[in-house]
Amino acid sequence: MTETDKKRLFYSLSDYLKERFGQKVRKVTVDAGFTCPNRDGLKGTDGCIYCNVDSFVMASESDISCQVRERTAKLRTQGIERFIVYFQSYSNTYADIETIRRRVELALVDEGIVSIYIGTRPDVIDAEKLAYFAELNKKYEVMLEYGLQSANDNTLRVINRGHSAADFAEAVRLTKSFGIKTCAHIIFGLPGDTREDMMRSVDLCVGLGVDSIKFHHLHVVRNTPLAEMYYAGRVDLLSEQAYIEILAEAIGRMKPDMVVSRLVGDAAQGTLIAPMWPEDKSGFTRKLTAYMEEKGIWQGCRIVHSV
Repeated sequence: MTETDKKRLFYSLSDYLKERFGQKVRKVTVDAGFTCPNRDGLKGTDGCIYCNVDSFVMASESDISCQVRERTAKLRTQGIERFIVYFQSYSNTYADIETIRRRVELALVDEGIVSIYIGTRPDVIDAEKLAYFAELNKKYEVMLEYGLQSANDNTLRVINRGHSAADFAEAVRLTKSFGIKTCAHIIFGLPGDTREDMMRSVDLCVGLGVDSIKFHHLHVVRNTPLAEMYYAGRVDLLSEQAYIEILAEAIGRMKPDMVVSRLVGDAAQGTLIAPMWPEDKSGFTRKLTAYMEEKGIWQGCRIVHSV
């Protein structure tokens, strides 16, 4: 364990961005009007069991540039001059290449933009789309964020995800072949997932060479199949302490140069049913770091080589 490791128990996104760009960088979220194959009928109409499809309201293309200009202007009042355009809502590669190209370029309206993060699913990417992102990657740092959620295919079926762990692995390998960075989304506490399953999800990402991981705890929101399961007593949610212990173990299994892009998830205001923790993210981070220090855990201390 180096002196740097002792000071930094995990490699956060803010640490990475400061090292990469030499100054503060903030995300500008964009709703670019994409949908999802798990709600438009290609693979399903109800979405994943934790997703409130009734709340889906897609933006129009004419609104994309306006979203970016308004949000960068607000951030500049806070002294921020460098931005990540983050296509967050829904599956942002679920369209033909011309639609994707047009919508992405509508967002690139500020000279302070240094990165483009694309949130999507592993089953809606291909070489043609990645070739376009590789061209963008010459000017901007491009990150493809893929929702894995779990490496257990049985769990993926239970949550109605509509793709397999093998689909995720293939998408990561293909993306890496184009020289583009990848981020994986993992949810801890999914129905049917054991602690060993959760660790296998992390080990899969490490073995594939994913550049960063976003961790989420399972939360129940209104008007979802998961909410029905929860009220029927068919879902056991993790306590905050249990999640902290699982998350600490997961971080210990990550390579030191992988970025921990998120520690804990959140829900849209007014939609959360359970659990009611964390009270705030900074408080959660303090609890996590205290636990890691107490147990002698730091990022990279427990790597398991597995794909």
